[in-house]
Amino acid sequence: MKVRIISAAVGIVLVIGVLFVAEMFPIFIGIILGLVNAIMTGEYLSAKKLHRKYMISIPCIALSLVTPVLVFYMNLMVVMYAFALIMMISLIFYHDHLSYDDTAFAIVGTLLITCGMTSISAMCVGGQYTSFYVVICLCVPWLSDAGAYFTGTFLGKHKLCPNISPKKTVEGAVGGIIFGMLSGIVAGMIFSSFIYGADKVYINYGGLALIGILNSVIAILGDLCFSLIKRSCSIKDYGTIMPGHGGLLDRFDSVIFTAPLVYLFCRYAVLIAPAVSI
Repeated sequence: MKVRIISAAVGIVLVIGVLFVAEMFPIFIGIILGLVNAIMTGEYLSAKKLHRKYMISIPCIALSLVTPVLVFYMNLMVVMYAFALIMMISLIFYHDHLSYDDTAFAIVGTLLITCGMTSISAMCVGGQYTSFYVVICLCVPWLSDAGAYFTGTFLGKHKLCPNISPKKTVEGAVGGIIFGMLSGIVAGMIFSSFIYGADKVYINYGGLALIGILNSVIAILGDLCFSLIKRSCSIKDYGTIMPGHGGLLDRFDSVIFTAPLVYLFCRYAVLIAPAVSI
């Protein structure tokens, strides 16, 4: 537990540093997310020992690396098409060494990781409220996970999905949803009162509560999904880069699933806006 807490503290400091720079240079968040993406894609491919099959791993990692940056400058449909085309061509030319199952495993996982994390970059394209969007995308699933862990530890009695994740409980899931909802609201209050100024921005607290609830549920699904992949690949963690947590993919598995919902909400509704425009 001590190692886990220290790793989390170091991670929080790094995130704060990234956000400080990203407020001045929004493209920086794309660069950092690209690096995180590339590492997570490498961890994902390593789970099935595909990282050494370079005809698969190079295109997958390259897509993960550049997409969070390219979203600032171009439509990504062409990029996604080019990636799928390259992967299918690789399957044709290297069919003696590649199976369709391995290729499909690589494509699906890479697109899931890349699209999930790139949605955070997409929210930062305008360069306004970058820190707010990133914090909402990260703190809701992470604090929901923490709330589920502690609630389940002290109150958990009924197993949620014992065949996939034996430690998860129904009580923990309910606690996680409550923590997720509260974390979204509290984050909004902090940004309104101490960072942007209550008289400068409008915060949609109802929207934050809704995102907190929905993303807490989706976070559980994301965690179970990647847990199932780990179980099928007979591994405990995706990596060792974060002592006490495992790999980056072990920490961001829920974010990959929840960030797109925040993006969609911001696309069709309002979470934060200048106070004068409301």
